Parts: sequence; structure tokens; C-alpha cells
Amino acid sequence: MLEKLLLVTATKLEAEPLRAELTELEQVSFPLGELWHGLLPASRTNTPSQLVHLVHLGIGKVNTAAGLALAIERLQPTAVIQFGIGGAYINSFASIGVVMVATHDVHIDSGVRTSEGWQGMTHVGFPLLTKSNETYHNIFPTDKTLTHLFVDATGLPTGIFATSETITGTFGESTTIQEQFDVAIESMEGAAAAQVCLAMNVPFAEVRGVSNIVGERDKRHWDIAKAVKRVNEVVLQTLLLGMRNEE
Repeated sequence: MLEKLLLVTATKLEAEPLRAELTELEQVSFPLGELWHGLLPASRTNTPSQLVHLVHLGIGKVNTAAGLALAIERLQPTAVIQFGIGGAYINSFASIGVVMVATHDVHIDSGVRTSEGWQGMTHVGFPLLTKSNETYHNIFPTDKTLTHLFVDATGLPTGIFATSETITGTFGESTTIQEQFDVAIESMEGAAAAQVCLAMNVPFAEVRGVSNIVGERDKRHWDIAKAVKRVNEVVLQTLLLGMRNEE
């Protein structure tokens, strides 16, 4: 599954520690972000050097969906791993620096606002995706085998992630969303990536380090550097173990 791997982040910052581990790093012309090829050296894997593709697609669902669909079409990866930072919902009990892997990701901003509050795409009457006679309205699964690779390698906690183009800016709204969807971590990209990969039949995993608590806008209480460091450590550790096991 890892022999032709595509790693995805929204920003270059979120992948800097992992990029530093790659050798023969080369940027490739790509119209919808930054695409790089590099090798995980044999000295780290005790196997032949492993080619990986790394793409930074920009923030938000549109950048993610458009760029990832094109990257998959061009590269034909055997698996996609999206990683980066996110905010933890206040009642999820995930603290800053904790890394989690998603079992599902939810579009929490696709639907309709009614007099009774927000309703999802089921209420609208149209799914976001129909695949093999199954309909997907707001919730998109990750690949179980790929997700368990992270759990088995590092003991990561799992949870449902949330995706919204609008950052949740108050603790009250954070609590409401967490209670409605039972979600742990919020980002602006995850569900879009999960949806594209499901549509294109590519196994997908999503891993995020907690940089802040959702609703906390005072960035003195954030720790982006810690979240980036931890999520990169986890992704690298899992890749190295997975590559050794596939030999």
C-alpha cells in the first residue's frame, strides 16, 4: 500500500520536519500547489530508498479537492496520507500537541440553515457523493487498513474530524458543534480530501496534531510548532515501520 505514496498538506510549514528527512528532493511543475518528489533514504528504512510524493495544496476545501484530484490523476498513488495541524474541540479532551488519526471526516458547513438550526445534506435531499449504490451526504470514511497502520505503529487515539471553510471562533459554537457531530478535531481540508479519495478509489488516512483549542482565538495559547513537530514525528515513524513491514 505504501509503495507509491502521496503525502498531502495544506501548507509547506506543516511538512517541514518530514521534508528535511527526504533526499534528492525535486520540485515538479504543478498548477494547483507545490509538488515535490523525494526519497526516504535506505539508512532510515533499512530497505531500498523509498520514493514519496509530497504536495502542498493550500488552505480550504476547494484548493484541496481540485489539487488532490489532479495529483491523483497524474501520479496514480496507491495511498494518500493527509497530515497537518488542527484545533481540538473543547469537550474532546485532546490537548495541544496530541496527535490523532481520523476514522471519518464530516463536512459541517454543507447543508442548510433553518429556523430549527443547521441541517445537513440529508435534509437538503442531495448527497455529496454516490458511489457503488451508496450515498454520502456529509460524513466520509477514511481507509480502515491505512488508519490502523498509524494506530498500530504509534498507539494514536482515533476520532471523527470536522471540516469547515469557516473557522469556529467561539467556545459556545465549539461546544454546539462537538455535541452535534461528536467530533474531536477541526480543519479546513480533511473532508474534501476524504471525499476525493473515496470517489477516485484511493485509500486515504488523515492525521493531525492539535495546535489550539477550537474557539480560542488568542494565539498566545496556541502552539503550532509543537503540533507540527509531533505530527511529523508520527507520520515519519509510521511510514518507516510500514515500509519495513512491506519488505
